[in-house]
Amino acid sequence: MTRQPSNGFTLIELLIVVAIIGILAAIAIPNFINAQVRAKVASCESDLRSLATAMEMYRMDNNMYPPTPNTAGNLRFARLAKLTSPISYMSSVPLDPFRKGVDVSSSNMFQADDSAYPLWDPETFDAKKEANSRDLEWMPVEKTRRHRWVLHGAGPDTDYEAAEGYPLHYYNASNGVVSSGDIYRFGP
Repeated sequence: MTRQPSNGFTLIELLIVVAIIGILAAIAIPNFINAQVRAKVASCESDLRSLATAMEMYRMDNNMYPPTPNTAGNLRFARLAKLTSPISYMSSVPLDPFRKGVDVSSSNMFQADDSAYPLWDPETFDAKKEANSRDLEWMPVEKTRRHRWVLHGAGPDTDYEAAEGYPLHYYNASNGVVSSGDIYRFGP
């Protein structure tokens, strides 16, 4: 009696295929997550560049930077909204891509005010320089410059170190894609 050729796969063949798929997934998933973080960093830097351009155009037209409105609560979003109306220097206020969505520490949703990029006045920034010289220890180039404004994004760790009194320091992907630090844009 001759043996008929089998049309199916053996258990060993299936296990080998599943193992290969698992190895490929273990390699691909971290690379995909890192690519998402790098895309958000690029988006944040682009948003800060656009905000800087809009703020400078506002200053050219009004001889001042956008004022802080007299409203209660978080003023970040309301202040940057001046760039959208009555004259549209930008179509909408961009939100920090690292602050959009759910706050993983408390499972609350970030509001638009919490997701807007912080904008520091020159007085605020200069006061921080004088009050705590450690604020700029990670940015030696910035220690001697006087700025008109400072914008910054939260970075991949999703918090604002500067707002919590930590020394200011740049986000640097060479410390790991999800390392601490903020993304800054300084005025002229």
